[in-house]
Amino acid sequence: MRFLHLSDIHFLRNYPKAESGYNSIFNNITSPLTQIKRCIDRIDLKEIEFIIITGDLVESGDFEDYKVLRENLNEIFGDTPYIVTLGNHDNKEAFYKGWFDKEANEEAYNHVEEIAGVRIVSFDNSQYKNSNGMISEKQKKWLKKELSKDTNKDTILMLHHHILKEQFVTPSVEVDEEFEEIIKSSSVIGVFSGHTHHPYNGVFAGKPYFTARSLSFIGINEEDGTVRFEEAAGFNLCTYTDGNISIDAIDVLEERKILGYVKF
Repeated sequence: MRFLHLSDIHFLRNYPKAESGYNSIFNNITSPLTQIKRCIDRIDLKEIEFIIITGDLVESGDFEDYKVLRENLNEIFGDTPYIVTLGNHDNKEAFYKGWFDKEANEEAYNHVEEIAGVRIVSFDNSQYKNSNGMISEKQKKWLKKELSKDTNKDTILMLHHHILKEQFVTPSVEVDEEFEEIIKSSSVIGVFSGHTHHPYNGVFAGKPYFTARSLSFIGINEEDGTVRFEEAAGFNLCTYTDGNISIDAIDVLEERKILGYVKF
């Protein structure tokens, strides 16, 4: 069985224009919708059972951005089901309004779905505009309860923020021994994250752990403390066989356009 892991779309209908600073990287960015189509063109979607998207769906947008994004994803993916989680750029109130036409404020978006015999747990460890994310006691309790069900069923855990400190220069979300034990003792066969915009394979709590490349941009630290931003478009092609997951990280850009330099 094959599935796709996408992340960090950062979609907006209309990106802000700025002469300098973080927003200036969007002046000449290619639409993430175009990048997603380029990714889909690299595979046979008929061979894909489902798609997971690990957060930062939009770039701090409003409910119309979520609505338009979902309409476009429905068209691009067709009958292939997809599951999302939220990131620090995702406003929960706007998400619920645009995605589901539902009024909600700070309610975490936790979701469990079973596809092709695999249980997919979308775990919301995001907090709007908190770049480091968070895992509350309430969230841990929810996750523990869900993972205690059907303990023999192979489970995929997806969340936005990375949980390995050594993975990237950006701080990981804080996890404690209890959270690690919840994952370790579960039937999780793979943990999937986003946030860093750079692909990564590792191990967390004895489980295979994967981060996907961004579908919008990547940041690369320069020696003088500035960050060089470049366009990005890639995904993980995931193969699941007999309880094991293998990953092919695919970059669809032959050349990288520089979007700008920002000193934070």
